[in-house]
Amino acid sequence: MDEITQRMAEAEQVEKSGDYRQAARLYDQLGKDIQAQHGRFDPRALDAFEGVARSIRKSTS
Repeated sequence: MDEITQRMAEAEQVEKSGDYRQAARLYDQLGKDIQAQHGRFDPRALDAFEGVARSIRKSTS
């Protein structure tokens, strides 16, 4: 499992545990790291930022 996949799985696990703020932080940092390493428009960064939005939405429900 590569680092990005592993970090995405970690953020998903934190989200599933109900810690939406921490999940949003993990997704956000992952998205920024992906952009820095692989370019601004890497689709995996978009996936990570969608995770941020999803976590924020869940935290307000």
